[in-house]
Amino acid sequence: MREYILRGEMFFHEPLLPVEVLHRDPEIPFSLHSHDFFELVIVVSGQGLHLLGDQSVPISEGNAFLIRPGRRHGYSEIRDLALYNVLIGERALALHLHEFTEINGFSELFLQDGEEVPLVKLNNYQLGEAVATVTAIRQESERQVHTYGAQALTYAKLLQLIVLFCRTYSEHKASTFIPDQRLEDVIAYMEEHLDRSVSLKELAAYAAMSTSTLNRQFKLSTGWSPVDFHIHRRISYAAKLLLTTDLSMERISEQTGFSDANYFARQFRTHMRMSPREYKQLWTKATDES
Repeated sequence: MREYILRGEMFFHEPLLPVEVLHRDPEIPFSLHSHDFFELVIVVSGQGLHLLGDQSVPISEGNAFLIRPGRRHGYSEIRDLALYNVLIGERALALHLHEFTEINGFSELFLQDGEEVPLVKLNNYQLGEAVATVTAIRQESERQVHTYGAQALTYAKLLQLIVLFCRTYSEHKASTFIPDQRLEDVIAYMEEHLDRSVSLKELAAYAAMSTSTLNRQFKLSTGWSPVDFHIHRRISYAAKLLLTTDLSMERISEQTGFSDANYFARQFRTHMRMSPREYKQLWTKATDES
């Protein structure tokens, strides 16, 4: 089958908050394709197969899943399938990405590399809430250019939908996770040491756990390995310094424990999906225009 690449400029009409809702009723068979934006899919009725490369996953009413940029997917063997596609440009998440990552499940669903596409099951109440929220996003996003306050409401409803999606995913995973106070202590220890790197061995010793147990339980709780989580928290701290101080990139990299400014910039781009300078310019521009 021929592969298509869908690009954001085909759908987004408001560059400051690239969000678009498509109501596909009925959905039609769609060959493998990818896109350069996030796509949150909510199935409201019918059945079909969701194609993921060489895999095919049955989907039906109440299923929801997130397709990351660059991930190939499609649909086949459709029977009365109706769904909502919520298209989310990376810019829509960039300004507050360090806050989004505080939502349980967000990092694992939106930021992790890899081919996995977790399938979330919404109950009837959650599906109704999701459809109502998506409808509100659609209405406000279409008013963004013309109506005062529509952009703010679009963003608020988008955040509500993301929280619902991530919370449902996390609650499902929680059935295999045993809460442990030691993990909270480890995270607090990380927050106290945002000015340097920490090793898995150091964290395990602090928690009085084996490295394998800490790594496994931490991933179940946050979706990150302990070391990657700490790097991301240091990057979040660096993002705050970028916006609240006039420190140079070299000084910020030093204060967040990175060996040099180039390594800091690479890590920042990996975790925030843009360079430090782009992040600061984007925030400043958005603040000036608001």
